[in-house]
Amino acid sequence: MELQNVAGLAGVPVIVALVEGFKRFYPGEERVYPLVAIGFGLAINVGLAWTSIGNLRLAIVYGIVAGLAASGLYSGTRSTLSKD
Repeated sequence: MELQNVAGLAGVPVIVALVEGFKRFYPGEERVYPLVAIGFGLAINVGLAWTSIGNLRLAIVYGIVAGLAASGLYSGTRSTLSKD
C-alpha cells in the first residue's frame, strides 16, 4: 500500500487533532471548522503527493474525503449551513 493511500485513511485523526489545536488558538465561529478540516486534509495529502511524486488529482480527492471525515460530514454540513 502506498504512503498516499495510508495517509488518506490514517490522516483523519491527525486532522482532528490539528483542528482542535486551531480551535484553541482561534476560537470563534464553529461554521469555519469543517472548512479548516478540509484545508488541513488537502494540505497533508497534496503535500505527500508532491514529495512522493504521487497522483495529484487522487491526493485532492483523498484530502477532501479525509477533511470531511474528520469534521463529520453530517454535523459539519449542518453547522456550516446553519443561520444561527
